[in-house]
Amino acid sequence: MKIGFIGLGRMGSRMAMNLLKRFREINVYNRTYEKAKPLLNAGAKFFKSPKELAKNSDCIITMLRDSNAVKWALLSEEGAFNGANKGSYFIDMSTIQPKVSIELAMEASKRGFHFIDAPVIGSIDQAAEGTLTIVCGGAKEDFEKVLPILQAMGKNIFYVGPSGSGSKLKLINNTLIANFPAIFSEIITIAKRAGLDEKITLDVLKSGIFGKAIEYYEKRVVGKDFTTRFALDLMLKDIKYARELAEDFDAKPYILSKLEELYEAAWNKGWKDLDYTAIALLYEDC
Repeated sequence: MKIGFIGLGRMGSRMAMNLLKRFREINVYNRTYEKAKPLLNAGAKFFKSPKELAKNSDCIITMLRDSNAVKWALLSEEGAFNGANKGSYFIDMSTIQPKVSIELAMEASKRGFHFIDAPVIGSIDQAAEGTLTIVCGGAKEDFEKVLPILQAMGKNIFYVGPSGSGSKLKLINNTLIANFPAIFSEIITIAKRAGLDEKITLDVLKSGIFGKAIEYYEKRVVGKDFTTRFALDLMLKDIKYARELAEDFDAKPYILSKLEELYEAAWNKGWKDLDYTAIALLYEDC
């Protein structure tokens, strides 16, 4: 299959590079041409639009910011759906609304395409190493067809159900991740205000069931290292999508709604481009 890749941000550029290393040629598109240069220097071919890329590709991968960006890349006048050949495979690896994944899968089917929602779990290190976790929704036979392509980017690859299932599970995963720096910052603040020694508190917490997670967030939150690995802006977007998912299925989003408030407060402080763990800064004024 000739592979086309749309979206060369922090994650996408690394994932595309792994595909290029494995398959030796790849077509790419990105709105900002400069971001494609490392891939072009390594042998990738640039196309001026998703539509032109799709005409020259058998499998088109999207890795974009949100639902609107994916819909533009696929459905707009210059979108890939308007250039692809019948029988083409589409893999959307973005984190988007599950209902949009389902809509895109239905539209793809009408046009004679195959569509898989396959969002990734992991950060820039895993993207560079090709060790991402990938959760896939769609037809099982389509998943099996594109599995060798996914294996160039991920280590743990799961087929989780029909269209939209991958997107649903990704939002559930990110909801859990979003909670951790918030509750961790809160309990550390309480411990210090209550007169407990911070080091002893951390040593005790690290000895328990959440030891590895505490070690990670200690470096970020206590060490105040908010170098961006996953932007707070993107985490807020995912929380909003997750809260919407909960409401769509009549599940009470008690914690999600509060999380959304906290991340919006951090966003309004101007921290949207910092790592999502920068939510800890809210507790400095407590």
